[in-house]
Amino acid sequence: MEKQEKVIDASVIVKWFLNEENSDKARELRTELTKEDLVLIVPDLMFLEVLNTLRYKRAKKDALIKANKILFELGLKIEKIDKETLIKTIENSVKYNITVYDALYVSMAQLHNASLITADSKLYKIPNVIALGKI
Repeated sequence: MEKQEKVIDASVIVKWFLNEENSDKARELRTELTKEDLVLIVPDLMFLEVLNTLRYKRAKKDALIKANKILFELGLKIEKIDKETLIKTIENSVKYNITVYDALYVSMAQLHNASLITADSKLYKIPNVIALGKI
């Protein structure tokens, strides 16, 4: 059986570590990752975004180090950002009037012919984007 690929953004991953709206759904998705039929794809930028958000929300050094360790041990498929991906990202940023950061996740999903799961309502209007609350 072929593994199903989905892209998830930092807005979902942050919920793995915080108690916020739909954190339960985000954690269910993380649990699904342990099953062999799902691959969650993230750009390498995700680590900085998640750790920065946790830091902004007042996480202490030990909590940040633990979160970093967990993220690297989960088996996420980490994609490096390259020239072609950034060109597509710029195009999507302009096309959908979103930040370059958000457009990167949209572009990763498009390049992998996968859905993007997000908790960011600004992205819900974009094709193949699934709201975390609706999974």
